[in-house]
Amino acid sequence: MGSSRLPGKSLALIEGRPLVLWTVAAVERIAGLDELIVTVPDDPADDPLVEVLEANNRRVHRGSSLDVLTRCWEAVAPWRPDVVVRQTADNPFPDPVLMTGQVERLIDGGFDYVGTAGWPLGIAAEAARAEALETAYREAREPAEREHVMPFIYARPERFRIGALTPSSPPPPGRFTVDTDEDLAFARAIAARIGPGPVSMADLDRILSREPELLELNQAVRQKPWQEAQR
Repeated sequence: MGSSRLPGKSLALIEGRPLVLWTVAAVERIAGLDELIVTVPDDPADDPLVEVLEANNRRVHRGSSLDVLTRCWEAVAPWRPDVVVRQTADNPFPDPVLMTGQVERLIDGGFDYVGTAGWPLGIAAEAARAEALETAYREAREPAEREHVMPFIYARPERFRIGALTPSSPPPPGRFTVDTDEDLAFARAIAARIGPGPVSMADLDRILSREPELLELNQAVRQKPWQEAQR
């Protein structure tokens, strides 16, 4: 809720449903998922977000707004997971099939991390071995590494086994995350054409092939690199 560029974005309505619930609906369709936890900052400004999540029977863990690595690890550690999939709650259209593929690639390939390389922003997730995530939690020192959760792992290929799930064909163009008003306008335009979701890459490709002008809604938005941690 404390986004600097789009305050309150997690509860912004997309076709009558809060953005965060679009994300959750997609993540809960990952094959083999045992538990879904929404980690929320402990700032009072995020109380309305928690109310919406709990009203929709979602498990919530609260923690630091800046040390998101600790917040995530403390949320999952009691469950003693083998694999942790992280999805940010400003992505309304992640593809459940793709996220499942990332988990399968991680396990079958013996990797510690499989991320989003090669996919448009907002389509994929990040999958990591719990042991790697715990190492990051214990050893990461840079503010950006603690705010963005996974950089400690994927920035150290000499230490961790970094894998990728590459597209078999060119993925749809576009930016499917929500950081600005322009992004929100684009997400609403997509959702208006697609229904309640979850949404697949094939759905997105079909819409944008038919109406490529929709891409103009947020094509000028600059994506902040993970190194720009909040201060």
